[in-house]
Amino acid sequence: MFRKAAWRNAASDAVSFHQDQALSTTILLLKSFGPTGFLLREDGEAKDFKVCLGDPHTCTCPVFTREQEPCKHICWVLLRRFRLPREHEYSFQHGLVERQILEVLQGSHQTEAHRTGNDASPPFRTASQPITGQKAGSVCRKVIQAQDVCPICQEELLEKKLPVSYCRFGCGNNVHISCMKVWADHQRLSDREDTVKCPLCREDFSSLKSLQEQVKNAAKLFTAAEREKPQRHLGVLCRRCRACPVTGKCFRCTVCSYFYLCEDCSKQGCHPQHPFASRTTRREKWRLVADDLSDAPTGATCQPASGSTAAADTPSHRALEGLPAIRVRPGSRLLDEGQQCRICLQDFSLGQRVRTLPCQHQFHADCVDGILQKSNSCPLDGYVIYDPLTRRTRERKSASQVASRLLSDFTKPTESHLKDLFIPGVALRDRNTKVTPPRGSL
Repeated sequence: MFRKAAWRNAASDAVSFHQDQALSTTILLLKSFGPTGFLLREDGEAKDFKVCLGDPHTCTCPVFTREQEPCKHICWVLLRRFRLPREHEYSFQHGLVERQILEVLQGSHQTEAHRTGNDASPPFRTASQPITGQKAGSVCRKVIQAQDVCPICQEELLEKKLPVSYCRFGCGNNVHISCMKVWADHQRLSDREDTVKCPLCREDFSSLKSLQEQVKNAAKLFTAAEREKPQRHLGVLCRRCRACPVTGKCFRCTVCSYFYLCEDCSKQGCHPQHPFASRTTRREKWRLVADDLSDAPTGATCQPASGSTAAADTPSHRALEGLPAIRVRPGSRLLDEGQQCRICLQDFSLGQRVRTLPCQHQFHADCVDGILQKSNSCPLDGYVIYDPLTRRTRERKSASQVASRLLSDFTKPTESHLKDLFIPGVALRDRNTKVTPPRGSL
């Protein structure tokens, strides 16, 4: 078979860079033109690009026109849409012949275990058994499995942790609410059409009014802490300079519980008796610092935690019980359409315990308690949940505010206080009130 594009044995630097871009960028699949043509749009952008797989691949973006190399849109289709490993020989070619494209479409590049896991249909995923709390009169919603992806952005649902909706009149599959909004806007529904079509089964997904209500309520699930810059380590207080939160590179003692330092204090040799781990953003994993810090200790000291050698600061059971938890009652806003736990992506139901973290995120208590027993941070924004020093500082500050407010109320009596002191027949004046003497008096 004659091949138009030259065959490669390894990915070029340009293709490797475009693969990195494809895996780190949220791209939405708006339309399919047969099995090999796709209309794509980057999240937050307004321009669409058309990708066609063939010999060679083509894309309408300016990067492909300029470089004539597989751009990030072509790489996204191969890596995300068809789940090709980036090391696979088909993922970095200029083009693929019909036989190779057929192999990609059939998924022959996947391992047998992976294909079996994708094709398996467990009993609780059938359409005859609904999820707990399923509304009557609609298609049963499918349970979200570990490898389920959004059909529009092609990212795993449980990994990205974005609010989801589901096809109510067709297949029952789950889709990101934000992706579904872009999909509905692209369809350009007329005034007579009030139903959005499903991107998978092409049946009615839901009413446009219901989708808009879900978008509105799902926006309330995103807190201010989630929008903070990743270099701000929320909930972390430097033990030496008392900076809170620590900004930039953050250091944590691997032996002493809840002992954090900012980068400036770590350079001054604080707490040299134990090794440190560091991270630059609050969502990164802690990495052991290779170089020893200075030998000259200044200022901060702490007691080593008994029995901990590489301490993972996890809150105690008593600290977890101190986090507020409520029962979902009738009329609660948690029952609104679009409100859901962003760990399991299931709706809140009556009687369930919902726990609120200091960053104002709300989860099922059964979902988040197991995570907090292994980690001391919010699973969405990395906010450090428990730090004894930060907690004492916050309690001391709140106590001082209450004391100052009570003192001001005592020193500045209001009119209501004066009414309580009134005795019939006796004049009562405020001590600070100036009395003007009558005319003619000395």
